[in-house]
Amino acid sequence: MNDMLMEIYNKLATSTIIDNKRIKFYETPENMNLNSAPFIVISPLAPPEPSYYGSDDELAMEMTYQVNVEATKRMKAKEVQLEVKKLLKQLGFSQLTGGLDAYFKETKRYVDARRYIYVSDIYKTDY
Repeated sequence: MNDMLMEIYNKLATSTIIDNKRIKFYETPENMNLNSAPFIVISPLAPPEPSYYGSDDELAMEMTYQVNVEATKRMKAKEVQLEVKKLLKQLGFSQLTGGLDAYFKETKRYVDARRYIYVSDIYKTDY
């Protein structure tokens, strides 16, 4: 079985711009130091869904993920998110419309959240 969440993590971990210890799934741990460096949260927006059929069989799967980058410096969040976009493109992802570009006064962090979609190769449906 393929695990796209781990494929994304492993790809992001190859970057010299991204600290692989600061890539998390679904949410940030409570004990994480949120102010020391940018961090990334990867969340599936839905379970993998069939995207193409042939003779009543699933031929390909579609997956959507949201990648949040949070940082205390606005341009650092942008730099990391650009790196994320480049790396996900290498995996075959495309960016969707929407997302979030905001500053949260309570946490004193900038957030750049983008959504990405991936359609698997034909006959690769074991996600």
